[in-house]
Amino acid sequence: MTSRQGAASGGQLEDRVDLSAETDSKLLQAQQLVEASTDNLREALALLAALEKRCRVGNDTTSLVKVCEASLQLCKDASDDEALVATLKNLSTRRSQKSKAVSALVHKAITWVLEGDGYSPLDVSTDEQRVIRERLVVTLRDITDGKIFLEAERARLTRALATIKNVAVIPVSLMQFNKNAYFQVLSYFASRDLTILVICL
Repeated sequence: MTSRQGAASGGQLEDRVDLSAETDSKLLQAQQLVEASTDNLREALALLAALEKRCRVGNDTTSLVKVCEASLQLCKDASDDEALVATLKNLSTRRSQKSKAVSALVHKAITWVLEGDGYSPLDVSTDEQRVIRERLVVTLRDITDGKIFLEAERARLTRALATIKNVAVIPVSLMQFNKNAYFQVLSYFASRDLTILVICL
């Protein structure tokens, strides 16, 4: 483990701790735990949670991103949907969480709910899969809410959620741009018995 300095906001220098070697070692250890038995998932996540904090506090963003992505992947590999949603929420809302880590979490998980076109919901075949898909979409929308660097992802997730719910999505910005067009669109969808979702994009 080595220390270095980098530029922080305001031109000040902040200490950065290089945890790359330890990160590689513990990522392998966590993976081996889950490969041995999915019952070890909690232990593996606890191992990475402690490392995540050290990377975050030590400003080792590269290692932090690796830890966050690996934590989600372990949940996915173990087919533990509850742990996946909980881990996604917990890691994205950590105190002073880095924007790069949040972005990496969203980009990692979004591929599990959206098709390759980037906005269509992933096809599922069972009710259980539909439930977890919707939970993930909602969770990801909550995470991206108010984050300028994830505006595009939030818009894609909103469109996917509208498709899942079979609702008409109308940006509130339309009313600000053209009030008459806004109410015409409302009337159009209402006449077709579609639920209307007015959103801020």
